[in-house]
Amino acid sequence: MIHHNIPKDFPGNEFMADNVRSLLKKCGENTKLFPLAKLCKPEVIEIGDWARIHDFVFMWGGLGIKIGNYNDIQPFVNIWGGGELVMGDYISVGGGSQLLTATYDYRGYRMVDGLPEDHTNTLFGKLVIESDVYIGVNCTIMPNVTIGEGAVIGGGSFVNKDCEPWSIYVGSPARKIGERPPLKDHIKNWKPVL
Repeated sequence: MIHHNIPKDFPGNEFMADNVRSLLKKCGENTKLFPLAKLCKPEVIEIGDWARIHDFVFMWGGLGIKIGNYNDIQPFVNIWGGGELVMGDYISVGGGSQLLTATYDYRGYRMVDGLPEDHTNTLFGKLVIESDVYIGVNCTIMPNVTIGEGAVIGGGSFVNKDCEPWSIYVGSPARKIGERPPLKDHIKNWKPVL
């Protein structure tokens, strides 16, 4: 059992945005870290080229965060839980969304952090968001979910199951309501200069 307590002196606690750039596991070219973004445990966070991490984004590195190229993480997005997050390229995450990588074990444990190890149990997971995904504002994405390539998650949705590629999901819990056409050839075949 892995117990998750946040020590008062964990690396990154005192830093914001560009102050952690050199401490990140990887920070791509032309990546914009806005000054009020908070990245904790930066040594396990990888950010690709041309990504934008806006003000008031909070990331807890946990077991690792990998953010691809040309991703846009908008204000007040919270990446939390202590598990693992893997994101492809060309992803937009709408403001206020919650990307969760762990949950509490409710089976005989208290569900609060900071208690003795045998009183609470965190279930660490992995969240995978494939390339070309759009996540609307104020969505909650649970751990151990894969959002397939090109999927659209409508604003305010609660996603607790895998989402098919090139499909549109809305609601709480999110359900498939349609399909998104694949990228046009001139977009799909475009090779950005990195």
